[in-house]
Amino acid sequence: MSAPTSKSRTASAKKRRRSHRHTPEEARREILDSAARFLRNRHFREMTIGEVMAGTTLSRPAFYQYFTDVHDLILSLLSEIEEIMHQLASPWIDGEGEPIAALRESNRGVVETCVKHGPVIRAIVEAAPLDERLEQAWTSFMLGWDEVAEARIVAQQRDGLIPPLDARRVASALNSLDVNLVVAAFGRHPQDDPNEVLETMHRVWSSTLYGRLPRRLPQPKEHSQRPRKTSKHGRKA
Repeated sequence: MSAPTSKSRTASAKKRRRSHRHTPEEARREILDSAARFLRNRHFREMTIGEVMAGTTLSRPAFYQYFTDVHDLILSLLSEIEEIMHQLASPWIDGEGEPIAALRESNRGVVETCVKHGPVIRAIVEAAPLDERLEQAWTSFMLGWDEVAEARIVAQQRDGLIPPLDARRVASALNSLDVNLVVAAFGRHPQDDPNEVLETMHRVWSSTLYGRLPRRLPQPKEHSQRPRKTSKHGRKA
């Protein structure tokens, strides 16, 4: 009996891997991860169901248990990215703590998300102008970020922390600059230094919103933990 060929051994190994029973969550995650790997250095227009499923241990028909087509697949990736980014960017968005420190943490969250998911964002940005479904999804994604940034700017204008300016236009401009920055830095491998990208992003946002990039903004008086001194005449110092 002749020894099995390399090709037959590979086929047998693949068959054994595909015999593993996946939970629905595992199977869906494997397909999403395969799509993300595909987009690492390729374009959305090149993506096919066959290409995606070839990077999994699942059969091709399994794709349709979780997604209708490659558009549905990439929109699911975008939805995940949006959820992760909102969680990591919450300090400034939610008005937590000192504004500039919170802004840095939020910018750090955006950068961390884009380091991991930059190729998917790049693929969508490239394809959106020529694909109606992706264009609608990307427009909705950006509008969401414009709205939350505008809301925080308006709130801090009321508190006297940000000077009078058109909150919506500035929010949109800053978010658009972020997209250009992270796509160029993290859209393909090798990627740029995340720390340098963070410093650039934070400087642009801070100087635009707060002026000359102070280290910290003064805390409102009610937030101060330091007791006020009383003079010998009984007056508050």
